[in-house]
Amino acid sequence: MTELDDFDLAASTVTGLVSAIGPDQWARPTACADWDVRAVVNHLAHGNAKVAFWAGAGPPAPDGDHLGVSPAEAFAASVAAARAVLAEPRLLTRQVTTPLGEVPGVFLVHMRVNEYLAHGWDIADATGRPTDLLPDLAARALAQWRTRFGTAPRQPGGPFGPEVQAAPDAPAADRLAAFLGRKAVNG
Repeated sequence: MTELDDFDLAASTVTGLVSAIGPDQWARPTACADWDVRAVVNHLAHGNAKVAFWAGAGPPAPDGDHLGVSPAEAFAASVAAARAVLAEPRLLTRQVTTPLGEVPGVFLVHMRVNEYLAHGWDIADATGRPTDLLPDLAARALAQWRTRFGTAPRQPGGPFGPEVQAAPDAPAADRLAAFLGRKAVNG
């Protein structure tokens, strides 16, 4: 599988979760303490919009609402727009500028896949769906995060809390969520 195949798999999984959100589920709390389901989906859509800027293919994506009155459709459109940018010839091998500095363009794909896995877990948990998302991809993402963070302490107020204990036999996506400091709100 290629990096874009990984993107497509993660994006389609999260798009399916978003499409299944019921009208009464958008305001449910998530493992991201300050965000309800809509805010998590909006965060993902905003990240999708940032891909063009980071790739040098568009202006900065403004903060605010990226979902409008049709959140599932707006999210799907944001995924398609990000995918179009990521599929540009030579993007994966040239340098791009991200909040983490100058990196190869393939890093943009990894960023989106990791965000989809982490926040897809948040959405699944909050809406009562299975959280065992994409076991192979989640295991690889967990290995990437473990390499990136190691045992360094997490900063208060940062995007990830301290690691929480996961059951030894927990699925890879649950172990990834626990490593990123998430505790289930629906189970």
